[in-house]
Amino acid sequence: YQRRVHGECCRISFFTPAHGLPMEIPAEFGYAVLVVAFSWVMNFFLIFQVVGARKKYGVTYPTLYASEKVKDYDKFNSVQRAHQNTLENWAPVQILILLNALVFPKASASFGLAWVIGRIIYGYGYARGGPAGRTVGGAISHLGDFPLIFLTFYTGASMAGLV
Repeated sequence: YQRRVHGECCRISFFTPAHGLPMEIPAEFGYAVLVVAFSWVMNFFLIFQVVGARKKYGVTYPTLYASEKVKDYDKFNSVQRAHQNTLENWAPVQILILLNALVFPKASASFGLAWVIGRIIYGYGYARGGPAGRTVGGAISHLGDFPLIFLTFYTGASMAGLV
């Protein structure tokens, strides 16, 4: 392991199978790490929305979704669903961001940031407008996750020496 404080890259002692050469992690990999960190801000924003909705609508733990017996159950469930749906996608997207950042750090960080911003807008919209309110944020987040999915195939092929 070699770290250059103001250098172009950090050298890591492992070898790519296709070439048997040491692989370098570019300094720009830090952008992807920052996006992963920012995703925690997104998660806490969604958590705070759920906590507030629990108080507002009287839904106690461990109830995940409110039943029809709860007044405005659909409003609480919209807030909760926005967070749950994000959690269902969060870990896979983080993995895609970091894997792709090994080869394409700036593109990966950009797509990851689009996903994070999209999820914030998604959660806000879903909480304020129900299922119809999630459309814009959903579209923005897909401008991040779909390219990351496709980029993963290219990253893998690049690392394997196929392209």
